[in-house]
Amino acid sequence: MEESGSTENNSKALRFLRWPWNIVIYVLLAVVFRIFAIPLILALTWFQNKQNPHGAAEGYCLSRTRKQLKGVLWSLLFLFIGAALAAFFYVGWKKDHADWDRKDIISLIVSGLGAVVMTILSIYQFYTSLRDTFFPGKSRLAKSIREQLPYPEEAPPVKELFAMVDQDLEENGLWFDSVGIGKEWVLGDMANRIDRIRGIFTVDRIHQHNTQTGIRSYRTLELVLIDNRWKKSVTAFYKPKELQAAAEYLSLKVPGAVCGKNLQYADFLAMDENQRETFERKFMQTKS
Repeated sequence: MEESGSTENNSKALRFLRWPWNIVIYVLLAVVFRIFAIPLILALTWFQNKQNPHGAAEGYCLSRTRKQLKGVLWSLLFLFIGAALAAFFYVGWKKDHADWDRKDIISLIVSGLGAVVMTILSIYQFYTSLRDTFFPGKSRLAKSIREQLPYPEEAPPVKELFAMVDQDLEENGLWFDSVGIGKEWVLGDMANRIDRIRGIFTVDRIHQHNTQTGIRSYRTLELVLIDNRWKKSVTAFYKPKELQAAAEYLSLKVPGAVCGKNLQYADFLAMDENQRETFERKFMQTKS
């Protein structure tokens, strides 16, 4: 009985957090708690993802585009940083010009350019996040699927477009972190047709930088896929073992693809036209 009750509660919680009610809740939290709502919103999205892994209930692709709404939070953060830099620029500019030295001039240039860049980045992030969320047919994900079809200009509506990938993952999919690998498609931040993949690269790098309190480091984990148009798609991972497992599984499905680590994908992308044609001929021979 406890298990049944738990399942029922999870189902209710899931319906409560389903689109568009989750957006209503997030907006209300933002209105009431303002910037302090961000941790609450992130906690709710984590709970939603746990109850509805990979967005299976509404469709993997559609769920992926709607998750882009979190980018609005990043746009607000960029805007806040831009405003702070603009305020710093304003204070410096109001300073008596006779007292300026080289350090003041450099600070003005850096803060001014930084304010402009962060503002532009905020607007772009805000626009793309809303576009992908509310107009999935114009999203980067839909575009990535459409461009890999034999006749992109004759691509079906977005509902059918997403259904192709969703059905493949539902019937054949294995999941590695947030990346699903089916029989025909790989769904990460973008979608890749498996028969088009030519390069499979893993990025696992430790970055360090000096701060006033010491040396800080962070780790980059990414799966980089390059297709036969020599376009790359990058998806971030959280677990190194999952990243390695995804790359190994894909290499078995595309035995002719080049596999590598870290910045080796840059050398693969840097091949000239003749090298690419030679590689493609060898790839098709291996495939046959």
